[in-house]
Amino acid sequence: MTGEHVSNRTAAEWIARLNADSRTSEDDQAFRAWLAQSPDNEAAFERATDLWAIVPGASVAPAVTRTPILSRRRVLAAGIATVTGGGALVAVQSAYAGTRYETGIGEQRHITLAEGSALFLDADTRVRVIASPQRRQLWLQRGRIALSVRPAPVPFTVEAGKGSLIAGPGRFDLRRDDADRLALTALSGKADVAIAGARRSLETGERVRADAAAALQVDRPDPEATLAWQSGRAAFHEDRLEAVAAEANRYSTTRLVIADPRTAELRVSGMYRMGDNVALAQALSQLLSIRAREVDGAVLLGG
Repeated sequence: MTGEHVSNRTAAEWIARLNADSRTSEDDQAFRAWLAQSPDNEAAFERATDLWAIVPGASVAPAVTRTPILSRRRVLAAGIATVTGGGALVAVQSAYAGTRYETGIGEQRHITLAEGSALFLDADTRVRVIASPQRRQLWLQRGRIALSVRPAPVPFTVEAGKGSLIAGPGRFDLRRDDADRLALTALSGKADVAIAGARRSLETGERVRADAAAALQVDRPDPEATLAWQSGRAAFHEDRLEAVAAEANRYSTTRLVIADPRTAELRVSGMYRMGDNVALAQALSQLLSIRAREVDGAVLLGG
């Protein structure tokens, strides 16, 4: 491992450590000593704070250092404030304190947050969460989650690209795909939704969907279809085969590949078990009267 990679890794570890609840004055002293070891450490620290500047407005935790090491540009970009008093201090924004959770292809994960709310991550999902009595916020970077919000004085906020949701107690299903399409469903409880400047209240049983152009649709989906992914299934209703293949590929490393553009436009309805793309391809082959064949670890549909 190169020296630069070591510095980058250590910088990330320091940001997490400085924003931990268990942080001590000894941590501050050790951080100051680490910065003094090399200019490369300061540069790595700047890169790390820039990387996690995606979390705006986080609380500030002071970190002792020998000089204000960040330029004004980086202070503004990363939300890092410089203060003085008895010695130079750098107050590091806790953007990095948000905990990241993610799942891989075919993996699902249950998480109980520190303040009592719960998450269920679907396959190929990435989120970042700050969960405390003072602040409850989640960033859905991609994928799908089930969120159970515990009653508390502070509402639970979800940011998902161009959309956001402010939820009270209840259960919510939220999805953001690679094309930045959103689907936000209130299974129980209420929420306020804002997408590309449009705002509305979301009642129990309602779903708000937005395509890549932020055009909104509001409907009441079948609860069984909405919850199907939690038991390893997927529900489709007149969905294009191309979309079905993309969904199936979130659950299996054996990819479904559309071999013929005309095949991509075929429509699929029904409930299907996810995780075995070979079996799914065989079912789709019979349903749609198309060819399915295994080639180099993938299954080609059509052609």
